[in-house]
Amino acid sequence: MELTRNKEQEQVMFIIYQSLFMSRLGSEVNIVNLIEEQMDCPIEEVSIFIKETVVKILLHSKEIHEIIVSHLKNWSYERMNLVLIAILYLAIGEYNYIKEISKNAMIDVAIKLTKKYCSEKDYKFVNALLDRVLD
Repeated sequence: MELTRNKEQEQVMFIIYQSLFMSRLGSEVNIVNLIEEQMDCPIEEVSIFIKETVVKILLHSKEIHEIIVSHLKNWSYERMNLVLIAILYLAIGEYNYIKEISKNAMIDVAIKLTKKYCSEKDYKFVNALLDRVLD
């Protein structure tokens, strides 16, 4: 299944969202099932980028969580929208662990996803947080 990089990043964000949602419910997360369900195809047909990015983000999820929490100003992690959290996980995870994208490009991707899926003012928060976090 051939997708543009932006579409792949969006798919990763959806998979991370589902993982976060299931974790909040106390459900066991099966990464292969999540990826196959989101991509609507067998895991063998999913791009390496999607598989690698999802796995690395989930393996480093505690680290990413701590990065986010330590940089929050006047925001509470527990009250943040899960979609917004998934976007931050994508941005921090892809930038820190995949390392194939510049800081500005990653922030731009995160802002576009935030504008598409979150409230209008959230993109300013994402921009400011990622500007402090990504180095």
